[in-house]
Formats: sequence, C-alpha cells, structure tokens
Amino acid sequence: MKKIATFISTLGHPLLTIPLFILIVLFGNEDSSKAAPISFLIIGCVFIPVTIRLYIKSKNGSYTNFDVSDKIQRRSLYLFVVPLLLIVTIILFATNQSRNLCLGVLFALLLLILSQAINYFVKSSLHVSLNIYLSALIFTVNFKAGVAALLFTGLISWSRVKLGRHSVKEVLFGLLIGTIISLILLKLEGYIEF
Repeated sequence: MKKIATFISTLGHPLLTIPLFILIVLFGNEDSSKAAPISFLIIGCVFIPVTIRLYIKSKNGSYTNFDVSDKIQRRSLYLFVVPLLLIVTIILFATNQSRNLCLGVLFALLLLILSQAINYFVKSSLHVSLNIYLSALIFTVNFKAGVAALLFTGLISWSRVKLGRHSVKEVLFGLLIGTIISLILLKLEGYIEF
C-alpha cells in the first residue's frame, strides 16, 4: 500500500498538477501567442524556481524531504513562494489579463498566505488544499473533470496520511483552507450561490 500511496502522492503533487492544468487551459482556450508568455510567466517564475529550490534544499539536508513536511522548514518555503506568486499576480493584473486568470492566481496567492498564517499552529496539507482549489478551477472548465479531480484529491488525502507526511488533522485543515478559498472564488465568478 505504501507504493500506491507514494505513486498517488507524487502524481498529485501541486508542482505537477497545477502547471499541467495551466498548460491545458491556456493552450486550449487561448491563441498560442498569448498562452505561451502567460504560461512562461506563471510556470517559469513560480513553479520552476520552487522546484529547483526544493530539490537543492532536500539534497543538501536543509529540508527533510521534497514535500517540506517539517512545519518549521515549511516557513522558509512560504517566504520563498509567496513573493514570487505576488509578483506574478501583480504582472497579470497590470497587463490586463483575463479576469478569470487574474482572480485564479490571486486566490491561489491568498490560499498560500492563509496556509502560511495557519502554519504557525498547524502544518496544513498543501497537497490537499491546492488540489481542492485546482478541482474548483477545473469545475469551471469541465464539470466531470472537476468531479474526477475532487475524487483524486480524496486519494491524495489518504496518501498523505498513509505516508506519514500529514496527520488527519493536517489533511482536514488543508481540506478546509482549499474549500473556503474555492467557494469564495466560485461565488465571485458566479458559479455558485449561497
């Protein structure tokens, strides 16, 4: 079961799922001359530097593992990724990109800031919160794919506990953060009423 959990956790890593979603949606809905620079901005300025940092820090022992499962170590991850995402968010708004794109990135930034604040008390699962959020974004594009992503996030939740990377409480906090941010975004975008 541990091999299955490792496979699911790796496949559901936000550094893999979110860039893949960005590429599919942007190149599926925009002309490649517009999709390419936006993809490069988001992936090249956030995901690639974060991946390189995680790799280096986990190899040199600064981080216990690539997932930064240690609560104290995770603080430096937030201090690295939040400013990068803030810069990208400002650029997207300043260049008058689509409202959906700007809000999608802005709310991802808010999710990380909320997770950073909560990290002082509980190390919430970013795998879970970011994939819940991703599921909400997928819902706006394709309902069935959104349901599949949400079900897969359930498997990710199980894998994180099975691998000992998170407790049930930490997974539930990730679920709560991802759900709250997602519902607010979906409400603003007019997809749901409450």
